[in-house]
Amino acid sequence: MPYTEEQAAQISGELTRWIERLENLSTLFLTRDVSNENASEFIRHGLARRLSSVKHAAIRIFEIIPPLAANPQASELKDVTLYLQSFIINIYGILDNLARIWSLEFELKTSNRKPIPNGRIGLGPKNTSVRESLPPPLREYIVGLDRWFGYLEDYRHALAHRVPLYIPPKQLNNEDADEWNRLENELSEAIRRRDFKGWDKIFAKQAALGTFEPIMMHSYGEGARPVFFHSQMVCDLATVVEIGEKMLAEFKGHS
Repeated sequence: MPYTEEQAAQISGELTRWIERLENLSTLFLTRDVSNENASEFIRHGLARRLSSVKHAAIRIFEIIPPLAANPQASELKDVTLYLQSFIINIYGILDNLARIWSLEFELKTSNRKPIPNGRIGLGPKNTSVRESLPPPLREYIVGLDRWFGYLEDYRHALAHRVPLYIPPKQLNNEDADEWNRLENELSEAIRRRDFKGWDKIFAKQAALGTFEPIMMHSYGEGARPVFFHSQMVCDLATVVEIGEKMLAEFKGHS
């Protein structure tokens, strides 16, 4: 079991706390006077919608597969996988929305006085034009998150372009892995013999191997790092909310 009961309770409590701050952040952005019409649209139809989406996804994931879940059903794994995919895409989108709102409100320009191209707007390490425009305390805070940006971009880009993230149904130790492979050979033999009753029995033995751990993954071939998704989601929510709060404070100072 990856979490103790105390850790599971703490993770769930932190989720509740950060959702409250997320809701407050959304309200503060929606009620803020915005001078740029496009920035206003990104707040109402981009940022606020995405904040609502990640809130809903997080709540549903914790309801369907709580941190201490031991043997979720296949349908539950599929539902949570879809919620996780939505969560990751929208967390990434929140950062882009914040960067676009910032760029529009402060009328950021390139060196030749043209608007920054859409492909260069963001808050990640490669988005130097936007990062350089941030006040030093906010810029230093975001630069300090570079490892987190690396994790997020890895999962988001795999999801959007390569191997979508999923939840492995079981984790196998060495002994279970050997038995899994042995039974896999027996399954192949049963198929060749058209022994479908025998196949069912062998498959049931294989399915009973291993233990469930609440991790998400994309491609083992790419060397992706498995992530415990409950605690990571709370971290992700906390990070985008803190970035939004700090950015909002700079907007107030600019008003």
